[in-house]
Amino acid sequence: MAKRSKNSTSNNEVLVYLGIFLSIGIIIVVVYLMLNSKSSQKQAFEPKAIEKIDRYFADKTRDYSILDTAQNATQIEQNATKNIIQIDENITQIGRLKDKINSNQSIKSQYNPPKKPIVDRPKLAIIIDDISTFHQAKKIKSLNLNITPSIFPPSANYPNSARVAREFEFYMIHLPLEAMNYQAQEKNTLKVGDSSAKIESEISKIRSNFPKAIYINNHTGSKFTSDYDSLKKLFIAFKKHNMIFIDSYTTKDSKAKILSSEFGNKYLKRDVFIDNTKDEKAIINKLKEAIKIAQKSGFAIAIGHPYEQTFKALKGFKSELESQVDVIFLRDLYEIYN
Repeated sequence: MAKRSKNSTSNNEVLVYLGIFLSIGIIIVVVYLMLNSKSSQKQAFEPKAIEKIDRYFADKTRDYSILDTAQNATQIEQNATKNIIQIDENITQIGRLKDKINSNQSIKSQYNPPKKPIVDRPKLAIIIDDISTFHQAKKIKSLNLNITPSIFPPSANYPNSARVAREFEFYMIHLPLEAMNYQAQEKNTLKVGDSSAKIESEISKIRSNFPKAIYINNHTGSKFTSDYDSLKKLFIAFKKHNMIFIDSYTTKDSKAKILSSEFGNKYLKRDVFIDNTKDEKAIINKLKEAIKIAQKSGFAIAIGHPYEQTFKALKGFKSELESQVDVIFLRDLYEIYN
């Protein structure tokens, strides 16, 4: 084998080193280019990334704004509901207060009754006292007017009075009470000084004989009704048997108004006696007087008796009477007026 020369060996080494340097240079260039490329990409990325971040936070801000608005709307709705509930409660309380006021006024009106009608057309109650016979009942019914008969309690003089009462839709009881000066008093007349037991017994008999009776007025009675203690005993018996006293007003000293107030009842009294004079023309004049009182005060109570002249006057004056007032039963007058 031939031996290589020394120069040949040196050239080979040079080529090797040159190749190494070239490789290193290429690597450096490649690395440089890569670094420059990444830097460009980073510079291109940064604006887009910031834009996306800004958009993200903007969206979130809007979402929170919408959430706050929804929460506010919910809060407003809740507050409105609470307010409506409170208003309803206030209206209910006002209604209860109004009912209480009305109730108090109703109670007050019983003790301080104003004499004022609740209707415009004047009312007149006509009571015919001293009723005890079927003949009298027939005469009253023939008038075809809302006449209120006041019937005597049964006694030896009036044995049929309880049965006569059944002839009427509505009637009162005509209770004999002691007068100042009256000689022909009834045997069962209650007198000043009678015991509570005697008075209660008499009213108990009346309740038994007239189970439907509520209203009761006095026959005579100027002495009895002016005596507070005696009349109070009578009012106690009335209350026990559910009866209401209507004052025939036979004396200005009557204590019936005071006791009616004390017992929580309305007070009604007679305004005119129409037949103290048994003359048809005089009776008509008294009826005209009752009409004027009714027109002025809203109502009036007239009391007559079962005289022939009284029936004739009522029959002849009926048309004019009804043209000016409403003739009503005493019970209706009591209910309508204080």
